[in-house]
Amino acid sequence: MTKEKGKLIEETRLHYIEETGLLLEETGMTRMAGRIFGYLIICDEDAASFDRIREVLHASKGSISTNLKQLIQVGFIEPISLPRDRKTYYRLSPMNISDIMKARYGIIRKFVDLFIRGRELKTREDYVSQWLLESSSFYSWLEEQTDDMINRWERDKHQIIEQMRKKL
Repeated sequence: MTKEKGKLIEETRLHYIEETGLLLEETGMTRMAGRIFGYLIICDEDAASFDRIREVLHASKGSISTNLKQLIQVGFIEPISLPRDRKTYYRLSPMNISDIMKARYGIIRKFVDLFIRGRELKTREDYVSQWLLESSSFYSWLEEQTDDMINRWERDKHQIIEQMRKKL
């Protein structure tokens, strides 16, 4: 590979990392969490060390540490250790995507319960009561729809993946 081609590939990879950071930022996570996630997606190693992530992203230890914890908590990445190596490495979670979605959408049930309890605690019917009723109804409906979609995905995923493979 020529030096120019290598530089172009590296620039493209850095843009991808930044784009992933911006996308995850739109979802409520931090841009740095998105950058870490983006780097781990395109990393050519099976896993990356804390120091390697910090080096590539030019970020502080505190920022990397905080955001690794966030990514672990949402199930996007996992820490691993290697035999005879004291370092912790990080990689994308091998968790099934539908399990990640189920965990993420588990919060919907909490919102439904919270809104129903909030409405029960109201002493008068007003626009907030109506909002709580509509919101709890919507989230309850969304929870049902999500369960149906995940079940269809599990049933048809091999066919869907094969269709996508043909498009790529």
